[in-house]
Amino acid sequence: MRDMRNKKVKVGKRMKVSSRFYGKAFPVFYPGVVLLAFLLLFLSTNQLPALLSIDTSYSGKYRANSGYQKTLADLPYVYQESMRKINMSLGIPIPEKIKTIVIFSDHLTHNGLRLRGKRKSILDKSGLVHYIYLDLEFLITGQATLLEEMTHELTHAVMADMMGIENYDSLPMWVKEGTAVHAADQGLARIKALLKRGVNLAFIGNEDENNDGNPISLEKYVENYLKIQFLLHNYGDKALHNFINKLISTGNVKRELSASFNGLTEEAMNIYARDFIARTLIANSRPLAARENLARGIRFFEQNEFLSARLALEEAINEGLDERDYCRAAYLLAECFIQERNTEGAYTILKRVRADSSQIPRDRLNFLNAYTQYAMGLSTEAYSGFKHVFENSSNSAVRESALYYIIRILSEMDNFEEARKITDLMKSLFPKSTYLPLACATLDSSTRR
Repeated sequence: MRDMRNKKVKVGKRMKVSSRFYGKAFPVFYPGVVLLAFLLLFLSTNQLPALLSIDTSYSGKYRANSGYQKTLADLPYVYQESMRKINMSLGIPIPEKIKTIVIFSDHLTHNGLRLRGKRKSILDKSGLVHYIYLDLEFLITGQATLLEEMTHELTHAVMADMMGIENYDSLPMWVKEGTAVHAADQGLARIKALLKRGVNLAFIGNEDENNDGNPISLEKYVENYLKIQFLLHNYGDKALHNFINKLISTGNVKRELSASFNGLTEEAMNIYARDFIARTLIANSRPLAARENLARGIRFFEQNEFLSARLALEEAINEGLDERDYCRAAYLLAECFIQERNTEGAYTILKRVRADSSQIPRDRLNFLNAYTQYAMGLSTEAYSGFKHVFENSSNSAVRESALYYIIRILSEMDNFEEARKITDLMKSLFPKSTYLPLACATLDSSTRR
């Protein structure tokens, strides 16, 4: 890993980055760009102020790969979405100011162990800076998604930023890794990986594993995640969010566990959670019929756990469904692909979906078709599609999403006057929309170009 604490950062000529949210447009580099440069993204709305820096000095084997170019183009918006996921899953308010630098690697390791990503927080003269290292091989080959990896590492960064490095580092690993895996929706994927490799339930214990902040075993990732799920299952979202926010404030695990979960101690939690973990792993080891996986995928989807939903829905489709259930599974799978910025996957699966009003909401299907047009660069057609959806749908969530993408398209076309009008309309119709910070950030960053 590179340690950048003592390096002077020279900012060269500006790198253009497409503002397309999920699109395939790639960044264009000006000739003569210096070896080490940073793309600075200022998000200056009242709800989402932050500073993201992307180290573009990477010169490895994926430098000319279109996947790397797309990663650069997507990263600013994935960053915003990751913050939103952390806020929704953990109840942590989006921080007013956090400095993050993303660095890419071909082969990220620590002490000989291969990593998909790693976060390192350093206190320097300018304050706390969080370095996020990402292994490109996992992203380029589809073994991991940019959204899940950024959300995982940003969860560590956000909590460390709010608590201070020493207080955060002193937390037990079940809190640190459990919250990161939960926020990034990596739980089911890691459970499946563990079961595929094989696990001895006798090794599931209550001892912590903390190798000086370095990687932990797959067993421990799963165990730590399932401890968070144990709290969610027995006490609900509100209690978990209250626990995490109180813990960020005080750093006192013992006190906040007791206060948030009816006198629960960490020792008692470990005992009860061990049984919950064992039952969960056993349940996941049982082969599921196609319709069971479909029901599971629907449940994950309704909980906004799109990675887990995608895994379940793919299994359902591969195991065989009748035409009616297939259409529903494929439609939801397209939604999951869109969440992961897999535009080609969404487009392919949508072509196999037959619109059926009893299974697929017509307005949502129209929205998805407009989105795929937008993602492929057909902005005019997409604008018409989103406009039609907004004007004809009775579903407020669909109308809200359509407005957001209309704002994006207008901003990209430099029609800022109309984009502001639509933003004001969105504020009046959906004042609590979680898309508002993203819409305002899009408009603001576009006007600065």
